Amino acid sequence: MYLETSQTYRVQVAGENFSLPIVRLSERRAIALLMVIDMGIRFGDLVGDALARHFAQLKPDIVVGSATLGVPVAIEVSRRLGIDQYVILQKSPKFHLADALVEDVRSITTAVPQRLLLDRRSIKLLQGRRVLVVDDVIATGSSMAAALRLVRRAGANIIGAGAILTEGHAWRNLLGDDARLVTSLGHIPQFDIVDGVATPDIVTEKDAWTDDRASPGKNLTQFQRRRAAIQKSAAGM
Repeated sequence: MYLETSQTYRVQVAGENFSLPIVRLSERRAIALLMVIDMGIRFGDLVGDALARHFAQLKPDIVVGSATLGVPVAIEVSRRLGIDQYVILQKSPKFHLADALVEDVRSITTAVPQRLLLDRRSIKLLQGRRVLVVDDVIATGSSMAAALRLVRRAGANIIGAGAILTEGHAWRNLLGDDARLVTSLGHIPQFDIVDGVATPDIVTEKDAWTDDRASPGKNLTQFQRRRAAIQKSAAGM
């Protein structure tokens, strides 16, 4: 699924630059892939410090992460906030999760629907507590939305949602008002593939979004308007 040209995308995370491999999702679409478990100890230190610094002022009682790639993020952030326990939302139906709270989720990097499961024994750690939910990448928003639903079902007060990267902007619409909870350390676009070359889709670039909810239909940036004009011209309209 890697491109023949072995393309990479340079992204800034918490003030430092990293090169991510670009991988195909389909014949026409690709993404820059962050595998946090392959990024090393120093990367964990960097993102843990940056997210903890941002959310410390909100005084979270506990951190929640989703398996599998959200686990190291939850651990590193918890460590730097001085919180001993954390909660992991599982995706595998392990024997001790037969009676778990469940929410459906579909990830952009997973071909089949998945579920997030919260061990009922962890509810006491969340009920009535100030909770920070973290993950590696927020793309469609489906995984984060499911995590927020589960945590709220456990009776928690969600004070923030942190991620290493946001990808595109589809997650904003899916999360709705909860999008305001999100803080990320960097942003990556999605890519169109033309003649085997991946080019950033301008609609998914970092600056291709303005939060103007008071004027529906007017939150198109200059990038989106330009792309719409190009598409209209190409269609001969």
